[in-house]
Amino acid sequence: MNEPVSFFWNGRAVAGQAGESLAAALWRAGIRTTASTRKRHRPLGPSGSFIAGCLAGVDGRPNTRLDRVFLAEPVRATEQNTWPSPRFDLLRAARLLPARLVYGGFEHGAFAPGHPRLFAVWERMLAFLAGVGDAAHVEEGPLPQGRRIAVDVLIVGGGVAGRAAANAAVAEGRSVALVSLSREPGSFARSLGVELPPLDPRVEIFSRTEVFGIYRKGGLVAAAPFDPRQGALIFTPGRTVLAVGRRSIPPLVRGNHLPGVVDAHFALSLAVDAGVALGRRVVVVGTGAETAIATRLKNAGANVVAVASVGKLQGILGRNAVTGAVLDRRFACDCLVHAGPWRVDPGLGFQAMAEGLGQLGTSTDAGSSVSVIGAAAAEPDSILLPERLDADAYVCPCMDVTIGEVLHRIREGETDLEVLKRLTSCGMGPCQGFPCWEMLAAVVAKAAPQAAQAVPRPSHRAPRRALTVAQAAGLHGLVEPDR
Repeated sequence: MNEPVSFFWNGRAVAGQAGESLAAALWRAGIRTTASTRKRHRPLGPSGSFIAGCLAGVDGRPNTRLDRVFLAEPVRATEQNTWPSPRFDLLRAARLLPARLVYGGFEHGAFAPGHPRLFAVWERMLAFLAGVGDAAHVEEGPLPQGRRIAVDVLIVGGGVAGRAAANAAVAEGRSVALVSLSREPGSFARSLGVELPPLDPRVEIFSRTEVFGIYRKGGLVAAAPFDPRQGALIFTPGRTVLAVGRRSIPPLVRGNHLPGVVDAHFALSLAVDAGVALGRRVVVVGTGAETAIATRLKNAGANVVAVASVGKLQGILGRNAVTGAVLDRRFACDCLVHAGPWRVDPGLGFQAMAEGLGQLGTSTDAGSSVSVIGAAAAEPDSILLPERLDADAYVCPCMDVTIGEVLHRIREGETDLEVLKRLTSCGMGPCQGFPCWEMLAAVVAKAAPQAAQAVPRPSHRAPRRALTVAQAAGLHGLVEPDR
């Protein structure tokens, strides 16, 4: 049994286990609501899909991912964007606001004062309401110094395809580095019961590390460890292979933001890897993998009460957390797991092929040294939408963008995804476009099918997530500027 470690959440002591993430420890303690949406302050929690639900202040550092802080010693974590305190948050009154009142954000409302001094006060108030954390405490000490690493082949992802590519490259006599989000590369495949080939010991592994940018057609790849005390990494690979797999897209139904709605990756990491009970009653939906996922969860002790196609899901019930799911009938549950539709986060691949100055586009230039393999290279699943779109379903929870707001803009004649992104702020939060832009495109394709094929994709720009300011500063001098 893991050694017990106590930590503090919103000032209250909570028991955890050494080595598990803060997200898992909070879930084990029955705490699922850890954040809120920016404008209407609706409840969010760790989900594997919407990053905003996993952000909190940890030991004075704002916007820290709870699923990437691993308990080794006591820490102090607190919910953000609350006033005057997380335990007594008056901002929750914003949940009573009609969605239409905050379409596009408070700054586009009709209540802004015209007087310059009053407007300055108004702007300061909006900045506070829109913020998700206070500035970090300044600490004296050395910067986490970055490293520059030359390697023949860089593999991003440690599943079946990534391991096979790494072993093949080593067998050819090439130097190989493998970057993995998990502590043990291939954790999702392993939690599914897939037997993974062992990695050749000559492969250098960088675990719990995320690639946040691909530059110069793949000639420069930047990554950052989850631990902010470690320096960022600059790889200069001869070739980069993206074996990043795919993630499940949340169902586009009412209640899809509620704490207790989780994707298959996060569900398996909790139930199988951490040994945390998902809930008293669990519903699993998907696009073909739901039965296999449900079986793995049952073997881990989950009480799965229903398994169905995500196309049969009509809504998710609950006010502050999941209380039920509507399929062919209502099922009482406190956790809903979605296992599909499956799509790859296109950010890194887009960066490798991007060109342009304003709105980036993918280049037809074959000069990129980046390739995509495995599940990430498969055709994306179609995103299933209900026959009747629910205006209250979220497309982008952290920015409070609902289907109703997207339909409102479409009725005004706007169908370009880039313009819709700017009008609504969809995907402009910590998710940086995934899965929100996938869901936005699906709504546009259904509501305005005549325009869907002409809609260009918004730009996925580096750096993506992961990198702290201190880690960025530690890269000084390691990268020569473009001329």
